[in-house]
Order: sequence, then structure tokens, then C-alpha cells
Amino acid sequence: MIRTVVDLLDKTSRMRLGRSWDDPALEQVLPQVKAGRLEPGLELINQARGDNELRALRVEQLAIAGASHTESLGRLAGDNADGLLWLGAARIEQAWAIRGAFRAPYVGEERFARFWEVLASAAGPLEQAAEALPDDPVPWDRLQWHGIGMQSGREELDRVWKELTARDPHLYLGHYSRVQALCAKWYGSDEELLAFVRGVTASARAGDPVTAMLPLAHFEIVWNEINETEQSAQDILEAYFGNSDVADPLIEAADKWRDGNRPHPRALDAMHLFGAAFYFGGHLTRAQRLLAGAGRRMPAILPWSAASLMPGRRYARARRNLGLS
Repeated sequence: MIRTVVDLLDKTSRMRLGRSWDDPALEQVLPQVKAGRLEPGLELINQARGDNELRALRVEQLAIAGASHTESLGRLAGDNADGLLWLGAARIEQAWAIRGAFRAPYVGEERFARFWEVLASAAGPLEQAAEALPDDPVPWDRLQWHGIGMQSGREELDRVWKELTARDPHLYLGHYSRVQALCAKWYGSDEELLAFVRGVTASARAGDPVTAMLPLAHFEIVWNEINETEQSAQDILEAYFGNSDVADPLIEAADKWRDGNRPHPRALDAMHLFGAAFYFGGHLTRAQRLLAGAGRRMPAILPWSAASLMPGRRYARARRNLGLS
């Protein structure tokens, strides 16, 4: 969710940060939305009704692009369910941009107050969208981020998760959000988080990249360790992912996805999560095979930000080391 500082530090990278997804139509519309031309974005969200994975992706990315245009979005949305969903999601992104990427002790009271004020305003549109489209899981995914930021508590987040999975038990971004909620820094623990993602992997359909929640959870855990020590991030990552107790289940999860590979808009994200885990763990052939397919498109934050404040440069170095250009 927090991506501002990473972007500013890594502008010199040749990599396309925040582009670990596949949707050509969205690629064309994002620059228009950033420039304030919002109607094409609303049409994309509407067109994705019934395709939960594509709809979730478009709402997420259009929310990022539209975060500086929430007043105009409010006027555009009216009582349109797709517009309300977009407005609520954009207000969440606007709020996190106000808060910044700093740890809580370094965020001043005034900034926190503004953050919560804007974040609180996201709930109404999202709840209206959920009511208007009762089968849509995407408002519930965004409500997970709202609940995390508002410190709504575990009981409320569990309720939102139940509503989301009743509508789609496999939604990639929904599971990504749940991983955040179950991190030790929020409302869970390392043990609970790992139990959750192991269950996700076991129940996943062959070919579904949702198995990448397993490496995501491991990167969240090891990233927290890196942030709390002065030891080299590279050393910590290599020791962590080189452990067979970590690596062997990751291999099984990656094989379950790749053995039945099916088209999915977040396949690139899974390539990075598994590929980076294998790279740091010394499984270089596996890493090479996965990252060759990822090209120069990459996530803005994890997994590469665990190793460096300039994840684009760190990923570029990994590609060179793997013989990828």
C-alpha cells in the first residue's frame, strides 16, 4: 500500500515499478486518469463486472492513478456503484499518500489526523458499492485496507474477510490484503500468518497464482527481521530462503501454480514473489525460469524492497546475475 518513498528513490531505475500485472486496456487508460480524464477509467471498471480478478486489479490501479482527483471522482460517481467503488478505493490511496511511508513514531499528529480523516471518508462509498452489487467481492477487499488503516480491530477485519470469501474464495488481491492483516505488525503473528498461507496453498486450484501468498508471507516476516537489525539484508535473505524448511514448501507451491498455469492478470506478481525467493535461496535455475517471464515489469515494494531501498536496481542486478538482460 505504501509506495511513495520507494518510487522517489528509484526513479533512475530502468524497471517499470508498480507494473507487475497484465491488462493492456488498463495500461492505455492510466495516463488519462492521472491527467484527470476519469470517464475512461470508470468504463474499464464497469466492463470488468463478473471478472473478479480483472476488476480488483483495475480498481486498485485506477485508485492509485486517481488519488489526486478524489473531488472530481466524487462528482463523477454520483450514485453509480462502480464510481462509488472507485471513489472509496481512491480515498484510501489518498489517505496513505498523506500518511507517507514512515513508521508510526515518525508520523506527526497533524499528519495522522489528516490521514484518518480522509481514510474514514472512504467507508461510505465502499459500503454503498457493496450494497448495490451484493455479489461483488472487490468492495470488501478495499474495506480490508480501510480497516487496517483505521485500526478497526481483528473482529471487524475477520468479518470483512468472511464477506469477501463468501463472494470469491480465491481472489488474489483479497488474499494479499488478508496477508497484511495477519502480519505480526497488524493483527496476527508469524505463526498464524504461515498457517493461513499454507492453507491457501493446499486449497488452491492448480494453475492459480494465489499460491504466491506463501512467499509473500515469508517476505513479510523476513522484512520485519531486516528492519529490526543492522545485519546485511542480503545475508538475512539468503539464510532465510536457503533453509530447506522454507524452500521445499515454496517449490511445491510454485509447481502447483506452474503445472496448471492459466492466464491471470497477476501472474507477473507471482513470478516475482516466487522468483525472488528462489533467487535469494540459491535455487537459481528456478529463479531464472520465472524471472525471465517477468521482464522489466515489477512490484513497487515486495519482494525486492526487502533487499534494498532501490528495488528496481536490486531486481536489475538479480537479472544480470541470472544471465537475463
